[in-house]
Amino acid sequence: MPSVLLIDDEALRNVTVEILKEAGYEVDDAPDGRSGLELFRIGLHDVVITDIAMPDMDGIELIIDLTRAAHKPQIIAISGDSQLSTSVYLPTAKQLGVHSTLTKPIRAADLLKAIEAALAEAPKR
Repeated sequence: MPSVLLIDDEALRNVTVEILKEAGYEVDDAPDGRSGLELFRIGLHDVVITDIAMPDMDGIELIIDLTRAAHKPQIIAISGDSQLSTSVYLPTAKQLGVHSTLTKPIRAADLLKAIEAALAEAPKR
């Protein structure tokens, strides 16, 4: 069963976790980049979904650390619907090598489609 790590500081994280579990994924979640990175090091997830604007360690810092990891996950970057998100943050994440980007609010179907596409392109372990 593919494993997903969701890192997001918003209250809807719990709803998203339930959607992912119902879709058949093993899911861990964290409220910020630093605790998310620790969970990744323990679990070596197949896909990491990370928000960009978070306390303690933002998504850009997290993405840089994940791309340097020995086990490189497929990364999906998400961010709020703002001019800065669409003009700076998500394009920067894409330049850093994330698989895809999504702007909040995210429809469940779009998120599941992005995860499926990321898993289809993931190197086999």
